[in-house]
Amino acid sequence: MAGPDPSSIEAAPAEHDCATLCRDGCVLGEACPHREAARQAVAFVMSTDWDTLMNIAEAKNLPPEESDPLKVLDNYFPGS
Repeated sequence: MAGPDPSSIEAAPAEHDCATLCRDGCVLGEACPHREAARQAVAFVMSTDWDTLMNIAEAKNLPPEESDPLKVLDNYFPGS
């Protein structure tokens, strides 16, 4: 495995630059500050049906005016 020696990396996650240090794989192993978030993401994807995942993805790609649920209030005028 190429890359820096894990023992030379400081333990403070804020000082760890994953984009630079982990190009060939995580060098922190179980001490990785992103490990729990990755586990939660995998659990969510594995427990969610395909159609729901596609609906979430499509909603993320809508233009802002179509994805804003309060946008309909812009066309509402009291007393009309």
